[in-house]
Amino acid sequence: MQVEVDFILKAIGMILIGALIGAITNHLAIRMLFRPLEAKYIGKYRIPFTPGLIPKRRDELAANLGRTVVKHLLTPEGISKRLQQPVVYEAITRMIQQELQKWTRSTITIREIAERFVTNPEERLHHQMEQRIDQELATMIDAIKTARLSEVIGDGGTTKIKAAIPGIVEALLHQTEQYFESPAGKMKLEETVAQFIQSKLGGGMFGMLLANVNIVEMIQPELKRVIQGKSTHQFISEMVEQEVGTLLEQPVESLLEVETERQITERMKSEILTRIPLTKLWDTQLHELLEPFEARISQEMVPVLSKQVVVRLVEQVERILATLDLETIVREEVDLLDTAYLEEIVLSISRREFRAITWLGGLLGGLIGVIQAILLIV
Repeated sequence: MQVEVDFILKAIGMILIGALIGAITNHLAIRMLFRPLEAKYIGKYRIPFTPGLIPKRRDELAANLGRTVVKHLLTPEGISKRLQQPVVYEAITRMIQQELQKWTRSTITIREIAERFVTNPEERLHHQMEQRIDQELATMIDAIKTARLSEVIGDGGTTKIKAAIPGIVEALLHQTEQYFESPAGKMKLEETVAQFIQSKLGGGMFGMLLANVNIVEMIQPELKRVIQGKSTHQFISEMVEQEVGTLLEQPVESLLEVETERQITERMKSEILTRIPLTKLWDTQLHELLEPFEARISQEMVPVLSKQVVVRLVEQVERILATLDLETIVREEVDLLDTAYLEEIVLSISRREFRAITWLGGLLGGLIGVIQAILLIV
């Protein structure tokens, strides 16, 4: 009886010891994947199996993980399919609309935006505008100076000038007639006649005789008749038309002096700068400019822009991934991870499986103990 009890105790001991050895062995094997984190030495000799498998082959693990991610996980085909899903398009649309609202409803002024990038933006812009206006005006005036006056004012201007000639001649003759009928005109005629008599006839008897005759009263009706005559009107008109035609065929340069050119340039530049409300524009808030267009931009332009963004991303996804070099990124990031943290990541994912492996080792060890007990009986 005592022999049977001893045998049973030995068999149970074998099973327990086998189970314990199997569990401990598997547990140590799992721990040796990570531990020790660094190589251990006795003197100058490194202890075998140190560091653990993963710390020892960390670089190879990082490289393999990078290649796996690029070849099987983040592939251009997979990313392209994901980008073309409606949820991605909607997310991009919402993001652009939200960013748009930040600008269309912003109270920041144009001046404040410009001052983020440029010092004294208003002064610099004013100076640049002056330089550009000077250049453009100089170019324009150089082109005008070589042209004829008729080319500058165009056919319309030439026609208007020629059409105004009859009225100008009529007004000129009418003013001349009124002048000679006025006291000042009569006095001028008397002076002219007296000078003529004095210069041609001298102070002789015939001159004295004419001096007593009122020649102006005799000349005035004839002068008026000549002024009102059609031949006079036609002659003056033809003369004016000829002079105007000659003037229109002259190059502008011959009519334009240097000082006049400078004054014209300065006046035009001043008028242009005065008519541009730069100060008001600089102090305009951004929402005043953009808010009227917010609805149209958000509802019409943004969806089109989102589609174009998705299309361009899909077209360029392979190049983008090649530029990003995800394999290198993954490898470098894994290299930067602390080994203890890497162990914690693996254990957090596979803790249950590792525990099952430990229990499986115990079970197998226990089965070996049972086999040994059976062999002992036999």
